[in-house]
Amino acid sequence: MIILLILSLLNHIKNSDSDDGNELMKKIKAKDQKALAELYDLYGHLLYGLIFSILKKRTEAEDLLQEVFVNVWEKATSFDPERGNAYQWLVTLTRNKAIDRIRSKNYKSQKKEETDIELPDIPLTGDQRSPLESTILKERAEKVKKALLEIPEKQRQVIQIAYFRGLSQSEIAKHLDIPLGTVKTRTRQGMLKLKELLSNNL
Repeated sequence: MIILLILSLLNHIKNSDSDDGNELMKKIKAKDQKALAELYDLYGHLLYGLIFSILKKRTEAEDLLQEVFVNVWEKATSFDPERGNAYQWLVTLTRNKAIDRIRSKNYKSQKKEETDIELPDIPLTGDQRSPLESTILKERAEKVKKALLEIPEKQRQVIQIAYFRGLSQSEIAKHLDIPLGTVKTRTRQGMLKLKELLSNNL
């Protein structure tokens, strides 16, 4: 689970200086279906990882990811770039939906045998990976594990809580009893350090 999320987040950081997400949201507001597909390609892996970290069920995560993007299409006009970028808006929307799902009666009543499966290395899209692709993913996973251990403990802590337990930055601040600004700084510094460590190795 950590590997999928860190790789997805690194991909986001590489594109964090661009306005791609915001531009796509403008097009989606104008009902541009191609823009919705591009937004899915840009953030789908990250959002799937976030959902799975909360639901712990592959099928549920895949279904909810589709629901999230249907919701994006239907409620694109509620996105306000003045209040945050598209990435932040999507993560908040996705996290809230995942938490709502896990609290639902239907989810809680599902049978035990439908749960407790391991997260695949990457979100499934219907295609099978070749032995070469699987080997490459395993090698990358080991590099990410090592890099995660190399960043300062306090930075690693907020990243793990945020992306692997599904807590918001405000919730992390309360959980750790530290200022919200400190959480934001540690998260940003930790992700930049990971980018630095892995930029030439993935």
